Amino acid sequence: MTPTNRSTIVCVIDTECTFINDTPRMVYHFGASFGDIEQENSFNVFKMDYYVKEVIQELELFLFQRKEGKNRNFGYNPAMARALKDAINNPQKVKPWKEIIDEWQNLIKVMNVEYLTSYNFNFDIGIDSSKDATIRKTHQQLTDKTFYLPRGVELVCLMDIGANLFMNKDYMKWFDSLSEEDKEQMTTERGNLSYSAQSCMRYLNKDLWYTEQHTALRDSMLEFQLFATFWKKWKSIIKREFVGNIKQPSWQHLKKRYSATKKRELRLITKKQKIKSIKKQAKQLEMAL
Repeated sequence: MTPTNRSTIVCVIDTECTFINDTPRMVYHFGASFGDIEQENSFNVFKMDYYVKEVIQELELFLFQRKEGKNRNFGYNPAMARALKDAINNPQKVKPWKEIIDEWQNLIKVMNVEYLTSYNFNFDIGIDSSKDATIRKTHQQLTDKTFYLPRGVELVCLMDIGANLFMNKDYMKWFDSLSEEDKEQMTTERGNLSYSAQSCMRYLNKDLWYTEQHTALRDSMLEFQLFATFWKKWKSIIKREFVGNIKQPSWQHLKKRYSATKKRELRLITKKQKIKSIKKQAKQLEMAL
């Protein structure tokens, strides 16, 4: 009997939201890519690409605050302006928030999605206590109801995997080979190693000038590709250590050039274990004095 290939259906989402104003983190663009993460040689996905009617129609939400106090200075969100233009040209992509969420959750059930993810899970979706996550905040603001994640779906954060597994010794070796000018394409304004999705894609494609479009569907499709890369290399580790165990990456671990093995060990240490270790070290130091 010919063995059947294993399929693993995932949903990768991305949101674009309002900036710093009276109502920040309101989703105006929702994108999702559904597909088999095990597929080879192609990235065929089913797509959701919607603008949130209640948000995209409010012009004051296009503004973001540059300064505090009496001399507040406002700019406008150019990405949101481009979204409005696309929404006008494609009115079928504009839907009320509740319709978008209902369709999304129905697709998760119908397509038997096993894993739900985004690049920065705590920003886009958030665990139960993440009240400021864009989807949770938008849902609460527009429906006056609490947002609940679909049941029976495993959760994982791509940024968590990217910073702790993907940015390994091979990544660092490649980074060190770059010129000082090129290194600036892979670092933050403060000179720290960037662990953004854009930086991961620049390394993956060896294209230092690749720039994310910051449109929800496009970014979710590219992050689906990243997930496929991560899954192919570290499936067992991801299942064992990252699924259902979402943690914020440490920029300090990257700055100190910790190996992927050490970063994995550190992220698996619980808060209680850290406190116990600190107390033990303090006691040893006290005895040595």
